[in-house]
Amino acid sequence: MGRPVRVIKKYANRRLYDTETSQSITLNDVRDLIGSGQPVQVVEAKTGKDVTRSVLLQIVADQELLGRPVLSNEFLEAMIKVNSNPMKDLARGYLEQVMTHLESQQESVDDAWESTMRKAGLDDLAGNTIEPFRKFQQQMFSLWSEALNPGNSGNRKEDSDESGR
Repeated sequence: MGRPVRVIKKYANRRLYDTETSQSITLNDVRDLIGSGQPVQVVEAKTGKDVTRSVLLQIVADQELLGRPVLSNEFLEAMIKVNSNPMKDLARGYLEQVMTHLESQQESVDDAWESTMRKAGLDDLAGNTIEPFRKFQQQMFSLWSEALNPGNSGNRKEDSDESGR
C-alpha cells in the first residue's frame, strides 16, 4: 500500500547518504523526498541510532528561518503550550489527524488541478501543483493554530477582498 521507507545514513561530519541511490544528499533532498510522499528514516551511520526526528525538526526550522515560514508565532506558542499540558498525547493525536486530513485534501486538490489543466490542453502546467496551493496550506495552518488556541479566535483577520466587506 505505502512506499517502503527510504533509509538515509547520517555521518559524524553531518553528511547524509541515501542508501537507495548510493549518493550523498542534502537536507533539501530529504525535504523533497518527503514532499513527494517518500517515507524516510535517518540513522546514525556508526551506531544505527534513529535520528529521523531531529533531522525532520532541522528541516522545518531551516524552512522557517530561510524565508519560507508556514508556522506562525501563535502556532508555535500553541505547540509549546500543548506540550506543557498533561493532555499532550491527546493533542498530538489530534494534530496528526488534522495533518493526515490536510494531506488527503491536498491530494484531491492536486488531482483536480491536474485533470483541469490536462482537459484545457495545458499539460505542462499539470504537474506544477505546489505553488498555487502554498497559500491554501498557510491559511489551513492559521486556522489550525486558532483551533489550538481558542482564546484568540476573535483576532482572526477576515479576507475583505473575497468577502466584499
